[in-house]
Amino acid sequence: MCIDFEEIVRENKQLIHFHIHKLHIKDRNGDFFAEGLEALWKASQSYNPAMGKFSTYISWKIRNALIDAIRKEATTSKYDQLYIQEQITSPLHTEDLIEDHYMWEQVKGILTSNQWKWVYYFIIHDLSVDQIAKVEGVTRDAVKNWGRHAKKKLRNALEEVGEF
Repeated sequence: MCIDFEEIVRENKQLIHFHIHKLHIKDRNGDFFAEGLEALWKASQSYNPAMGKFSTYISWKIRNALIDAIRKEATTSKYDQLYIQEQITSPLHTEDLIEDHYMWEQVKGILTSNQWKWVYYFIIHDLSVDQIAKVEGVTRDAVKNWGRHAKKKLRNALEEVGEF
């Protein structure tokens, strides 16, 4: 095409935002907008005027690129989730991490089940708050609350024993 790509972007960046909004995409990092720009670039390079209007062609290319990106992200997220779940439930992995079973049983006895989940995932398995929330199907705030209460109980238990 004769038109400069920067001009094409200026004229059509709202189209990318339109499709992001229409597909209910939360684009916090701008990754989906970048996908739309790439689709716009590819469309500008492969456009054939005999096939129809340029605006229709780029709209179709952008929308399909965004849908492909959504599918790719969903698949990646699914496999990440399965990997995390597998690592957590793997008995060999747990055995490697928990060396002093007696101590961890003592800790478990002090805490509620949710507080123990926080210790197990956050301290023993080194998962993030977001990962724990996904595994347990709760909000980030719930996981943070478990941790806050677990730390308080453990601190109080150590003070009673005189080791803190």
